[in-house]
Amino acid sequence: MIRIVTYNVNGALDTGAVATVLATLQPDIVCLLEAPSRFPLRRVAKGAGLTVVERAGRRRLSTAILVGEETRVLSHDHFELSAPPGVPARHLAHAIVGVGGHRLSVAATQFGMRPELREENVVEVERILDAVDLPTVLGVDLNESPGGAVAGRLAARLQDAFAVAGTGRGETYPTPDPSTRQDFCFVDPSLAIEQTHVPTEPPVDVASHHRPVVVDLAGPEATGDRIPTEVTELEPVPDEPEADPDAAEPAA
Repeated sequence: MIRIVTYNVNGALDTGAVATVLATLQPDIVCLLEAPSRFPLRRVAKGAGLTVVERAGRRRLSTAILVGEETRVLSHDHFELSAPPGVPARHLAHAIVGVGGHRLSVAATQFGMRPELREENVVEVERILDAVDLPTVLGVDLNESPGGAVAGRLAARLQDAFAVAGTGRGETYPTPDPSTRQDFCFVDPSLAIEQTHVPTEPPVDVASHHRPVVVDLAGPEATGDRIPTEVTELEPVPDEPEADPDAAEPAA
């Protein structure tokens, strides 16, 4: 089994609580959204027994990928998504990893509040993912519900893990009493999903304004699949200095 967690941590204002949530879940791969700056992120990773693979973006709008000790990292990079003047750009963190007999292309990102910009950014994300000939895992806060245009577009080409194998209510935002499912884990159709759930146990209720999404995938021994190993080189954007995001579009 391979466990993947998608989690918007609201900048990890309480690094101890976020680390406790992740340590309890024992993931192999974490797609972290609204990730904190580098040093708090390292504290979260250390407290959860994880390693930071890639971090992209500025402060409250950053994303990151973390992995457990059984996950091998083969490459990692990051990309900036388009944004009009005056709107902070969103970023995508990407890694190619080997875990549980699978080789996976993993991406983490968060879309903005404007529907037209989400529809533009999803095309860019698809282009990035299509450049890699490996099964895709995409952890994302869409800032829209499963009935939204972008959610529907992604679900048409990838599996919405909760829609396929979800248990419980599934709402992720806002805590402590979430009413909408806007955090998703989309996985390649070639991957078998065993179960998906949204944890409710403390300190999930206070660690962030979102709840995590937990996806358990079957390994190749359960599906008999052979995963391709050839990858296409991607062109990441260079690191940029951190700055406060523009207040014109608050994180959600």
